[in-house]
Amino acid sequence: MNAQQPSQEGREESQRHLFRPEAVRQSLWFQRLDSHGERFRFDGVNQCLWKQVPNSADRRLLLPPKTLAVLRHLIDRAGQLVRHEEFFEAVWPDVYVQPEALKSQILALRDLLEDDARSPRFIETLSRRGYRFIARVSAEEATTLGAPGAVGAALVGRERPLAELGVLLQRTGRQVQREVVFVTGESGIGKTSLIDAFLGQIRREMPHLRVARGQCVEGYGGKEAYYPMLEALRELCKGEGGAPVLGELAACAPGWLAQIPALVHPAQWMALQRELLGGKGEQTPREIVDLFERVTRDTPIVLVFEDLQWADTSTVSLIEVLARTRTPMRLMLIGTYRTAGLASGEEASLQALRQNLQLHRLCAELALEPVTESDIATYLVGQVPEQIAPQGLAALLYRHTEGNPLLMVTLLEHLCQRGLLANRAGMWELQTPLNTIEFDVPDTLREVIDARITQLSVEELRVLELASIVGIEFYPVWCAGAAGLELERTQELCQVLAQRHGLIRPSQNGSSWSGTNGYAFAHAMYREVLYRRQTPARRAGLHLKVARWLQAALPAQPELAPVLEYHVEQSHRLADERRYRIAAADRAARAAEYPCAGFFGRSLLGQSLFRIQATRSSAVTGDPPAVRQMLALQA
Repeated sequence: MNAQQPSQEGREESQRHLFRPEAVRQSLWFQRLDSHGERFRFDGVNQCLWKQVPNSADRRLLLPPKTLAVLRHLIDRAGQLVRHEEFFEAVWPDVYVQPEALKSQILALRDLLEDDARSPRFIETLSRRGYRFIARVSAEEATTLGAPGAVGAALVGRERPLAELGVLLQRTGRQVQREVVFVTGESGIGKTSLIDAFLGQIRREMPHLRVARGQCVEGYGGKEAYYPMLEALRELCKGEGGAPVLGELAACAPGWLAQIPALVHPAQWMALQRELLGGKGEQTPREIVDLFERVTRDTPIVLVFEDLQWADTSTVSLIEVLARTRTPMRLMLIGTYRTAGLASGEEASLQALRQNLQLHRLCAELALEPVTESDIATYLVGQVPEQIAPQGLAALLYRHTEGNPLLMVTLLEHLCQRGLLANRAGMWELQTPLNTIEFDVPDTLREVIDARITQLSVEELRVLELASIVGIEFYPVWCAGAAGLELERTQELCQVLAQRHGLIRPSQNGSSWSGTNGYAFAHAMYREVLYRRQTPARRAGLHLKVARWLQAALPAQPELAPVLEYHVEQSHRLADERRYRIAAADRAARAAEYPCAGFFGRSLLGQSLFRIQATRSSAVTGDPPAVRQMLALQA
């Protein structure tokens, strides 16, 4: 190799300092040349653009992947002519596209930046040749983590898994052994953000290290075997220092090379096809083992396969081969997947593989948990030592998102867009008293949740809609009883909704009803979307069905009186509501505890239960008629 390789001492020194806390990311800012107007920040880690908004939090702008790639190519060559051919090679390397494809991406960028082709401030057109980025570009350290999307803020509460990835990488380089790591967690928990930060530190501290990523695509796994590995191989071969990898690939894994025609000249690819014709033209895991044994002799390689819940069975088998092989190699393979959606079919094979490898200590798992209320407070304070977050804001965000980073950041942005919260010079300021804020589901999240709901069967949707009527937490027996469904079938549907779709989960308080365990929505926002997507008339009708079922169960379970009163109230049957409120008051006067109150404490039942429990102090003093009169007057 012509490039001078770092010494072993240099590599070890880089590894020792790879995860130093003071490492910060550089941000690419750009603004029109006269320094007037809005400033934008290109965020390569989170794959988005941020628009600086005066007296508020930065606004996140989401771009399609191709549009983002065109913008990145322009920014990297700011002030230079970028010819059409360069764009096609960088953004569409494997396919032939019409020139209109590039023009449409430039038009989309101009619309986003509010740029004018006749008087450009950002993108200048050079007729028949290409485009030039004429804005002022600067690299500045991200000194505040108050704005959503800043890397440090996004990684709040992730110090431990980040450090563990560093330890595993050091072991790969020093002991010449492969490491297989699964990063798992629910949707939005921050798996990709963790990987992005880890790889970003590698590139800064160990530039000689080679990194490649492969992405599993939903619904595509069965169409092309080994898709993420093929994608990673292409990146390894086309990146800096990729020529030796390409040579080894042609020598020991020609079947794999034949599946990546973009890596070789068309004439060479045709010759390769003829050589493989009649022979072993298919890819084999053994060839991949041989390849990585050769290309990792001097320098470790980090492979990342994302969204393995959509992986094909061939990819899962390849991961097993790499994990079990005794062939020495400096390879670190990181796979990410959602914990929901591993219940059947191809997904089950991944779950079984992970469990089997863990049993034999052949892999590690980093299960990302929700961030804590303290982590959210740290996120709000950021790196401004004198900043104090508004009192109660962290608790409010935690209560409504349950520590999911994606939901938390999105909700924070939503509050800023509604004018309820502002960020001035890195300091968060409430624009209205905290107790007056009414939360709703942001449109962006509502669309995502709606998309998941549309994938449900009619039976699954029916159960979830009924569950949303009951509250954030519910019992399958209640849904079955109110809808006239078979209890066993309802329990099966709840299990599928929890394991495969991840919309609900077993209740954490361990309570049961008639021998059946309770469930809870994975997030309050899921329940809110399901509840609000039903018409008011349908909601009232379902509340009435639940109330009638509870009425039948009331003689055996007197503590259900306040729950029954709530559902009657929501059904808008005023006559029934008055009668059940009086019944609920009688129950409240004779009981000091409601077992079901704790179970439904976070649901819409909370208001009704609180109202009844608020009368307990007078009820237990022996004045039930006064309690009855108080509640009856509210009817």
